[in-house]
Amino acid sequence: VSCGEASVACATPAAAAAAAAESVGWSASVCDGKLAPDGWSACIRQGIAAGADVISLIGVDCAPIAGALGEAAAAGVVTIGVSAEDCDAVGGTKLFSATTQQLPDLTYEQWWKNVGALQAEWLIGATDGAAKILKVVFPDPSFGPLVAEGIDDTVAEYPDSEVVSTLEIGNADVVSGALVSKFSTALTENPDINAIAIPNDSWLVAGLAQAIESSGRSSEVSVIGMFGSPANFDLIRAGIGQDATVAWSSSWDGYTAVDAALRVLAKQPVQPGGLGMQVVDADHNLPAEGAPFDFNPVIDYASDYAAAWER
Repeated sequence: VSCGEASVACATPAAAAAAAAESVGWSASVCDGKLAPDGWSACIRQGIAAGADVISLIGVDCAPIAGALGEAAAAGVVTIGVSAEDCDAVGGTKLFSATTQQLPDLTYEQWWKNVGALQAEWLIGATDGAAKILKVVFPDPSFGPLVAEGIDDTVAEYPDSEVVSTLEIGNADVVSGALVSKFSTALTENPDINAIAIPNDSWLVAGLAQAIESSGRSSEVSVIGMFGSPANFDLIRAGIGQDATVAWSSSWDGYTAVDAALRVLAKQPVQPGGLGMQVVDADHNLPAEGAPFDFNPVIDYASDYAAAWER
C-alpha cells in the first residue's frame, strides 16, 4: 500500500517493495492509498478480499487505519509498517505484525528527529549561523512533528538563529490543490526569512520550488527538503527553488518491508534495515544526473538482501 502514488516519497518505496517481493517468487501489486485514511483502509480491505498473505504499508501509521488492520489480523494477514508508528489493540497487542527500523542504534523517534536536526544544521551553516527559518510542518504522519522537534531542538543551540514562522501543510492541502497558495501566502507574510525547511521533497516538485522562484527571493533564501528523488536533485543542481535535501534510499526502505515479512513468516526477529541518511546539496553527495540517491561508497542492498533470503 503506497501512502499516495502522487507523492514520489510514497511511490518509490512501494514500487521497490513490490519488486523485492517478486524477486523471492511472490506475486505483488501496489494499491494507491491516495494520501487519505479512507484510501489506506480501502487498500487493506482490497488485499484481504484478494486473499493476500502479506500487506505492507508505506508511510502509514497505525492509528488512522486501526479498524482495517484489526480486520487484517482477524483474517490472518501479515501486516508490515514501513516508516510507520504502531499502536495497541485491545489487550495491549500491536496491530501491525511488525514495523521496520532504519538503524539498530536509533529508535523511530530518534531517527526522524535526526532528519530535522540535519535540516536545521544545514540551514544554519548556509546562513553563517544566523538562520531566520520558515518551518513547514507535516502534521499527518507521526514523523512530521518529530522532524519539526528536531529542527527546534537544534535551532535552540544557536543564539543567532530562530524559527520565525511555522506553517502546517497536510495531505488534504495537496489533494485539494491548496498546497502552493498556502505556502505562497506564508512566504509573502514573512519577508525577513532567509531559510526554509520543507518536510516533503514531493511538495517542492509539485509547485513549492516554482513558488519560491516566482517570489523573486530564491537567491536570498536557503531551502532544504527531505527524502530525495532525481527530480529534486535536478532542482538542486540547477538552483531552482531548492538548495539541499536530507536524503536516504527510498528503494532500500521498500526492501525492508519484504525482509520484515519474511522474518515474521519464519517466526524470526525483525532486523534493522541499516538505512542511514546524508545531506545532499550542490557541492556534496549529489548523484549523477537522473540517478537516485545512494550512499558513497555504494551499498548493494538488493544483492545483500537476495543473499540473505536464499538461506
